[in-house]
Amino acid sequence: MKLRHLLSVLLLLTSVKAVAHGEEKPGPHGGHIKMPGAFHTELEIDSNQGAHIFLLDMQFKNPTIKDSSISAVFKTKKEQIPYQCSVMGRDHFHCAPSKKLPSKGQLVIKAIREKAVGNEAVYNIPLKPFEKNSDEEPVDHSAHH
Repeated sequence: MKLRHLLSVLLLLTSVKAVAHGEEKPGPHGGHIKMPGAFHTELEIDSNQGAHIFLLDMQFKNPTIKDSSISAVFKTKKEQIPYQCSVMGRDHFHCAPSKKLPSKGQLVIKAIREKAVGNEAVYNIPLKPFEKNSDEEPVDHSAHH
């Protein structure tokens, strides 16, 4: 019986870690990562409250817009604010809120990457800053803005 309990605890801890796979570190573009399906979403918020959203493969690479789409809405307890999303450049989407956003809420993204439909990716806003890790090299974002 004790062995079964220990195995259950280990399985639970392993599954929690698997869900958080990659979410604690910045993505390749410096954004926050979620895994809504057989792909990852990477979110960066710009100074105008807009969202840059990259649809990445399972290895956090190959952002694409081909056969892909994004819809997004900002949710609070009192309201839902839709975003207008369009392709930006050759590799990601830019979504702008329909009005000024409150300081706290959830950005809910519904994504399709190369015809693969994902579940909702829910980001708590404001986004938490990443913990500093001295082993990682800083990422230069100057080339994509």
